[in-house]
Amino acid sequence: MGTTMPISPKLVLAGSALALALGSAALAGRAPKSKTPPADAAVTWAPVAIEPFALAKLLSEGPPDLLVIGLDEARHPLRGAMPMSALAASDEALLAAPPKARRVVLAAFDQVRADRLARRLLAKGVETRVLLGGLDAWDRVMDADPATPWPNANAATWQTFRTQVALRHAFGDASLAPAAPVLAPLAPAAAPAGGGAPKKREGC
Repeated sequence: MGTTMPISPKLVLAGSALALALGSAALAGRAPKSKTPPADAAVTWAPVAIEPFALAKLLSEGPPDLLVIGLDEARHPLRGAMPMSALAASDEALLAAPPKARRVVLAAFDQVRADRLARRLLAKGVETRVLLGGLDAWDRVMDADPATPWPNANAATWQTFRTQVALRHAFGDASLAPAAPVLAPLAPAAAPAGGGAPKKREGC
């Protein structure tokens, strides 16, 4: 039988230290390098989208804290909106001097551009939304009146229909625009005072 040579404790410790050093070096080589994103980097969540009729209602009301920016020119103008050319020469210029309005809505034919710009404005702390479907959807909605509800539809459905028709006329056909785009609910006919027709006096 052969004689087993004893292993020196120093050799064992030296081998363990070498293995740990090699393992640490390998992990360090695979570790991703952390990069600090720029201050105006796009946020990870998508901006909220607003439907064309909802945007038309906002434009008709004209709240002072709202700024609607038209990145392109629609066939049916967004009256009350601010064209991009009046604010900045480019998207980068707008980001360099963000709008002071509390709420911003971006309307464009290129929805990718609007989404990218909205994300970067959100990253700067500007509450920004985009027009759902872009200006193509806006022009389609303003081309013709919405479908008429069924006769037995509830009052809320009919009121929504009347409001959308008024908004469509206001933004899609100026010649049909009413004085007040948003219609008030129809009031029921008032009953005569006293609860009905006056009773005939006795003895007459």
